Amino acid sequence: MPAPPPTSHRDTPRPASGSSALTATLGRYVSLALLGVLTVLLVEVLFESWVQELLGNRVADADGLPVGDLPSWPKALKNGLLIALAALAVAKVALERRWREFRTPADIAIVALAVVMAVAGLLGTSGPVLIGQALFVYLRGAIVFYAVRALRPTWSQVRRVLWVVGSVVALNVAVALVQMVVGRPAFSGLGWVDMSWADTGRAHGLLDHPNHLGHVLGLVLIGLLAFMSGQERVAGRWWLAVLAAGVGLAATQSRESMLAVLVAAAVIWFLRRGGGRAILIAGVLVAVIFAANQLARPGNLDTLIFRIKGVFNATETVAGEEDCEGFKTTRECVEAGRVEAREIRVLFYQQGARLLAHRPVLGYGVGQFGGIVAEQNDPNWELDPRFPGGFKLYDFDGTTVDSFWLHLAVEVGLLGLLVYLAWLWLLIAPLVGATNRFAGRRVIGAGRSRSPTGEPDRAQSVALWGTGVMIFLVLVGFFSPALEDPLFPPLVFAVIGLGWVLAKSGNPAGDGDLGPDGGPARDANHSGPPRPAEPAVDDLGSHRQDPRRSA
Repeated sequence: MPAPPPTSHRDTPRPASGSSALTATLGRYVSLALLGVLTVLLVEVLFESWVQELLGNRVADADGLPVGDLPSWPKALKNGLLIALAALAVAKVALERRWREFRTPADIAIVALAVVMAVAGLLGTSGPVLIGQALFVYLRGAIVFYAVRALRPTWSQVRRVLWVVGSVVALNVAVALVQMVVGRPAFSGLGWVDMSWADTGRAHGLLDHPNHLGHVLGLVLIGLLAFMSGQERVAGRWWLAVLAAGVGLAATQSRESMLAVLVAAAVIWFLRRGGGRAILIAGVLVAVIFAANQLARPGNLDTLIFRIKGVFNATETVAGEEDCEGFKTTRECVEAGRVEAREIRVLFYQQGARLLAHRPVLGYGVGQFGGIVAEQNDPNWELDPRFPGGFKLYDFDGTTVDSFWLHLAVEVGLLGLLVYLAWLWLLIAPLVGATNRFAGRRVIGAGRSRSPTGEPDRAQSVALWGTGVMIFLVLVGFFSPALEDPLFPPLVFAVIGLGWVLAKSGNPAGDGDLGPDGGPARDANHSGPPRPAEPAVDDLGSHRQDPRRSA
């Protein structure tokens, strides 16, 4: 059987015989499998929650809340795909003897981070199994990052994957628009049992939470802005894509996603040193659509004002100072007028700060506080006797404490937090160095970047995309568990990994990418000849989520 065609822009072997030819053939097979598993994984995470809902036996109880079981095999499939991805990536690197490529500062930093997390777990009474589970959840997105670096895909392959994943995202946008217009029937018709989001006018498509769809569409919008900012004239199809993604984001009413997109857009403009007109128009368009839906739909403005008041109420009556003795729930206490309604995230941050003050260096150990692993290991984790004064959930029934950064800081302390932030910076440092703003200048953690070319290229667009989504991810991490949920990290780290590949290999045309003259294709962002490759209830807690979906 003939060997498959090259699946990486460096898979084509030098003329050789014997063992080297066999190695090259095996490498192409491994690359083909790696690309296939990666594509399946990116599609799986977008369908997982809906498949669980369809195949589960959940029903609504008397209060309208879902009760019942969800199947666990979709989670097992996703974890299996991640493990397969890691194994294939190691196999490809080993076959091609490319270990030296994986000794960058970012690679060293993730090892240091894993060591710090493990030490925090051991000192915090976490067992080896619990530490392993926590590390997997914290760092599983990095598996995708290393898989993309190991694969080094051609742009034609990337384009095919983008079409596949983009089609699924477009389907979600279409479903979300129907949900926004039709309401409850559009949710129940797809098998969803929880109608709380339908009752508040927040669409979530085929995902299980409006903010999850908002995060995905934020990633899409940032990518569109990164590429549009490098074009002298932006074609109409780009504006149509921005309009569709903006309307979908408005349908989710994900305020954290909207704000993070605007901040990321400003960062892209700053780093690109151009494209401001396209970014400004697109940003204003998306913001106006979002604001129009917020103001036009009944109750949305009241809900926003209620949430803002809750923030101020939480600063006036901090966590633990409420007079609610004798009430079974916080809601009963609020209804009795003993305390004003307060924003749940502020209450969590206040309590988390007190916990961190008692163990500031390495925290309480991974898998011990307010995360997916802690919930599965001990559903009553908030009653841990080591927590001074305890940790009150205030009727919140979510899987996590609704903030990744709070969760991380309490579990691994300030030392772990600093190492984690250093790792994130080292991930995007090479991407920042590939932008016009830092062309020819030294970037901490990435060395000296390429010299300015005078013309935007595909590598810079993807680098801006990766940098923008990292900014987005850091910001939404204050309001959600986005950096450890099963959906968003694989998508984000795939973009960052692609940015690394293009930043280090120049702007490869890719297999089959031929221009009109029969030569290598020019970038969509290139106006001149191609540059040669360089060398090597919208309640106080908006993230209520079933723990059975979360691993």
